[in-house]
Formats: sequence, structure tokens, C-alpha cells
Amino acid sequence: MPRTAASPAGLFAAAVTFLLLVLFSPLVAAPFWSPRAALLLVVAAVGLPTLVRLWWSDARSAAMAATGFVAVAALSTAVSPEPLLALIGPYGWGTGLLFVAAVAGAWAIGTAVSSSEARLVERAFLAGVLVNAAVAILQTAVDLGITELALFDGRAGALVGNPVQLGAVAVAGFALVAWRLHGVPPAAAPRWLPVALPAAAAIELSGSRFALGVAVLVVAVAVRRRRIRMAALLAATLVGGIAIGTFVAEVGTGEEAAPGTERVAADPASGVTPRLETWMSAWHAVEDRPVLGAGPGRFRAATSRYRTLELVRSQGPDSLFVDAHNMGVEYAVTTGLLGVAALGAWLALAVRGTGGPLLGASLALFALHLVQPLGVEVTPLAFLTLGAACPRPAPVTGTTRGAIGAALAGALVAGGVLLAGDFRLDQAALDFEAPQARAADRLLPAWPEPADVRARIHAFDGVANRRPDALARAARFEHEAARRDPTNPLWWNRLGEIELRLEQPLEARERFREALLHDPWSVRALLGYSRASIAAGQPHGAVHALQRVLVAQPDNGAARELLKTAGGGG
Repeated sequence: MPRTAASPAGLFAAAVTFLLLVLFSPLVAAPFWSPRAALLLVVAAVGLPTLVRLWWSDARSAAMAATGFVAVAALSTAVSPEPLLALIGPYGWGTGLLFVAAVAGAWAIGTAVSSSEARLVERAFLAGVLVNAAVAILQTAVDLGITELALFDGRAGALVGNPVQLGAVAVAGFALVAWRLHGVPPAAAPRWLPVALPAAAAIELSGSRFALGVAVLVVAVAVRRRRIRMAALLAATLVGGIAIGTFVAEVGTGEEAAPGTERVAADPASGVTPRLETWMSAWHAVEDRPVLGAGPGRFRAATSRYRTLELVRSQGPDSLFVDAHNMGVEYAVTTGLLGVAALGAWLALAVRGTGGPLLGASLALFALHLVQPLGVEVTPLAFLTLGAACPRPAPVTGTTRGAIGAALAGALVAGGVLLAGDFRLDQAALDFEAPQARAADRLLPAWPEPADVRARIHAFDGVANRRPDALARAARFEHEAARRDPTNPLWWNRLGEIELRLEQPLEARERFREALLHDPWSVRALLGYSRASIAAGQPHGAVHALQRVLVAQPDNGAARELLKTAGGGG
């Protein structure tokens, strides 16, 4: 049969799929995040009107459920203690209400394409996986001379910028190939090796143990389906990819590479304990706001004060989880039990009647969402590929050109402002120039990070040139950062440290006390509180704080020295 030209909807879905996998710019402060966040604004602008159109299609039930989830997230945002941050999400993560809208829009975009156009989405996905696999091999083998593409703890992140997410997209590509092999004759199966082999190598180079486990599960599913020949081919491809990845890691740049199989052999359970501790402690936050949660993207704000001692010791005393590393727990905390119910209904209805290779990719991504964070790289892809896995087109009625045009114009403006502000923020951080930081702050006024950069510039000036007036300006900007996100102990700690330099110990002690309200195990805050108490002539107030530091970190030498000064022994 002659091929039909792809519709604009099909071309857009394929373009979004590819761009989510490869979009990257070294010219901005968040090179892997802000370009994709700008793209997701466009996805939301196109996808939400499409979602409404799907109410009158054969995907009506799932579309209604998706709309319900967005509506619950919007209500949660409205009643959140920090509604603006719940709308936009944390800087560098962006998992607020706009992200929820983009995810729903991505699913609608995928659902609205025809079955033939879904093949275009499939090719775009595989092309993105291959590009990332090639970059992962290159950045491990040689020094690319690009700071943003250096290895992270010996692990490749490629163009998604995060080893965890690289493992996710690579195993999704591997699963897509495995599903595709179901429909080809045995003689044609080897032609898929040029795709599956680099994907398997990327899994190994990412160092993701969970992705490696899902890849093994994909092979096991093939065995269970009694496709022994296909399972053997997949197993051989996986082993071959792991061997390639291991070889590249050993002969590469000389950095301490950490491939997946090596990390499994070294400590297979090291990533499990902190996740379990985080999930268990998160239920205290659910009990606080059980119906609508703390607001999308506000997981850290809702859970940091409930961290357990076991989590502190395993992850570090000042290391906070911005995301739950489990989609269900994340939305239970941030959108409440009502949000989890709406999300569950949407997924259950959306998966009905789906099939094909894109479903394999989607299921692999969703499996990893049980143990890994949400992200602008993978979460929209999981939903878009799920939508595109419909075996037939979902006919839609009516026209939405006007609505899409208006929303698209707003999205392009907002995305441009985000990228311009992030460019200025990057310049300010690189050159420590106050005018660049001021411009970034004007363009990105909702996030605390630009105000913090302004504070650090003035603090450096104040310390280097012994200028109390510069330190005072630094304190003012750090206070503004804390005002924008008062639940983040980082800003309160930095403000307290500046005030200690200004010889304002009583004010500093209050800042550290505020930090401890949101993170009772923060060693930085406990030490700062102790120093401020001693400087204020109240050393007895430091003893309990220092003893708490030694509970979290028994070998903390600074705490032991301060304890002697405070009269609490050594």
C-alpha cells in the first residue's frame, strides 16, 4: 500500500519525542532542564486543547480521567502553602502544575496520532536513544571538552544529563526493540541489533542498577512468552552491550567509571535503603494534607522535616530528596490521595486496548518511575508513548486551532523568558557580575536561585574586600531567596552564615533555628546555631545542638571542638 503523508499532529508528536531526548544547551545555567522545560510549555499549549477534543473520541474515558488529574493538581496548587512554586515547580526540576499539564498534554498528543503515525514516533524515539548511546560512549571514552558532558560520579548522562534518566531511556529503547521483534520473522531479527546493542551499552555506562534490572526483566518476559529464539537474541545483545560498556569504561578517559554491573556487584542494596526510608517517612506528610497534598513539586518542602536518622546517615545530613523517586508516593504527598486516585484511574483507562512496541517502551519507563524521579526528559515520554500505543486512531471532532494558537503564543513567550533568564543566570554564576544576576532576577522572579546568586556575588565582594555594606546587601538578597521558598533550609543557613560574618549572632541564631524547623537533622544548621550561640555569649544553648550533630555524624571534628568551647566536654 502507498504510504500516506504524516499529518501535522504526527510530525509534532515525533518531533517532541526526539527533542525531549536530545535537547540541550551549554549556554544556560540548567543546560539539560530549561530547554526541555521551555519545550514542555509548548507541549502543554498544544496538548491541553487536544485533550479536550479527546472527550468526544474513542479515548473519552481516559481523557476525562486525565483532565480530572490536572484539575486535582490545579486545586492542590491553589491551596498549597506556596502556590506560585507549586505552579512552576522547583528550579531545575519544574515538576509543578505546569509539568502536570504538559504530561497530560503529551499523552493527548500521542493518543491523537494515527496508528501509521505512531511508527514515526517509534523511529523518533529510537533515533533519540541512539544519539544518547553514542554520546554516552564518547563521553566515557574521551574527554569531549564540554563541562556539562563530563561524567557524573563515573557515570554517563549523555544528552539527558542524568545517569539515572539515561538508563531509563536506554532500557526503554531496548524494550521497544524487544517488542518489535515479536512481529518480525526470525531472519529479520538481527537487523535490530544495531539499535539494541548501543542501548544495552548505554544502560551499562549509565551505572543504573534499576535500568539493568528492567532490561533483564524484558528478556525474562520473552522467555515466559516461549519466544526462546528471540529471548536468546535479546540476552546475547544485552550481554554484548554490557561487554562493550565495560570495555569503554575501562579504557576511557581515566576517570573512575562506575558501570552498572560493577555497581550491582559492589553494593546491590545501596540505593534501596534511602528510598524505603524516604517513602516511609513521606506518609507523615500525607497525614498532614491527605486530600490535596502540599502542591505539585513540593515533595521536599512537605517531607524534609520528617527525615529519619537512618536516612540522614545513609544519604548525608544535608542531602534532601526533591522528588520521592516513586510516582505514587510523589503524587500522594504533592496532590494528595485524591490526586493518586485520579492518576491511577487515568493510567488504568489509558492502558486499555494499547499494544505494540511503543507500549513496551512506555511500560519500561513507568517501571522505572517506581524507583526513580520524575523528570522533564522521561515522564512526558512515558505518557506520550503510552498514548501513541493505541492500536487505532482516536478520531476527534471539532477544531482547536484558535485555542492552540493563543496558548502557543503564550507558551513561546514564557519559554523565551525562561531561556533568557537562565542564560543570564549562567553568565552571572560564571563571571560573578551583578548586572547579569540582576537581569536574571528580573526575568525569573519567582524562583529563589537568582536572588541567591545575587547574594553570593555581594558576599564574595564583602569578604574579599572587607566591605560590611556588601555583606549587608548579600544578607538582603539571601533573605529574599528565603522569602520566595521559606521551606528550604539552604537559604536560611546561608543567611545565618552571612549574619555571623556581620557579627549579628542573635539574628543568625534565629535563621539557623528556622532552617532546623524544616530539616531537624541539618548538620550545617546545627553547627551554625552552635557558633551563633557561642558568639552571643550563650554557649549552653549550643550543647544540645552539637550532641545532635554527633548522633548524625559521630566523627564530626568541628562539633567536638565546639563542644569543648561550649563546656559540654569532647
